[in-house]
Amino acid sequence: MAELQEFVSDFSSPLRLRINRKGDEIDADMALAMIGNQPFLHGTFGTARVDWQSAGEGSDTMMLFVPTDGWGEITHLGRTWDLTPNQGMMRDLSIETTAYQEQFHSYVLPISKTRIREHARNLGGELMGLYPIEFDPVANLTTSGGQMIRHYMQFLASSLNHGLMDKPNKLVTSQACDLLLTHILTQLKSNVQDILTGQEVSRVVPRHVKRAQDYIHANPSETLDMVSLSETAECSYRTLQRGFIDAFGLTPRQYIRKVRLQLVRNDLMSTDVTDPVATIAQRWGFGHMGRFAQEYIQEFGERPTKTAREA
Repeated sequence: MAELQEFVSDFSSPLRLRINRKGDEIDADMALAMIGNQPFLHGTFGTARVDWQSAGEGSDTMMLFVPTDGWGEITHLGRTWDLTPNQGMMRDLSIETTAYQEQFHSYVLPISKTRIREHARNLGGELMGLYPIEFDPVANLTTSGGQMIRHYMQFLASSLNHGLMDKPNKLVTSQACDLLLTHILTQLKSNVQDILTGQEVSRVVPRHVKRAQDYIHANPSETLDMVSLSETAECSYRTLQRGFIDAFGLTPRQYIRKVRLQLVRNDLMSTDVTDPVATIAQRWGFGHMGRFAQEYIQEFGERPTKTAREA
């Protein structure tokens, strides 16, 4: 039991396991393979009913469970649901979770939050890279998208079993991981799914808008006046403003404010940043704290102090 608990904790947050029925024995089988630097697991606890609990702790990891057999019950983010081959889970490892499972088999995919946010940025543009990705914890595997994810995981498992990925081919493993992340972002419910599957993704940003956009993201804390921004974009301010509104539905000033607010929020939600709210806000170009607080509440629906307190 201790060995199993240690193995699982290496890929999850620390947890406690307990056999529920007297006389039961754990017959666990944990298969681990690496697709490039991406862990890919398939595990089972055998016929024993096992209870487990994780208090959750600061983590940059989410775990996607796609059950292949058996059943369980999970409580996560205030919701309780059955884990079955028709219904999986996207678990945030920083959140407390309890569960029990019996004759349970599942693919398990640990995913870095940073990596999936970067992939969202690659798919949907720079603004996507600023959003913390928040998934619905219940993964419906009966939809066409859910079935697509299941089938792709089965393909990966088959490829690994038959040695198709034994040779170190970075192009193959990179493409395999990228496709898996794309399926997860576009087929599972999240706060960015509609954006990534909508018209915004395919929209071409004009070159002058892209120049200004890149400059904003490279210098978000600097004084960004519209004259210098227009010079960077090599166009008039009126042309630049029209381009931003067409591309993002925002003026350049609104776009800058949104970028800065998201950077403040990222710092407030980070366990590595302990500076006061005012210090963080000033770092990202906000000088007037009262106005900053109003804009933050309007953007995120809560006070910045609440974000910091709950991080």
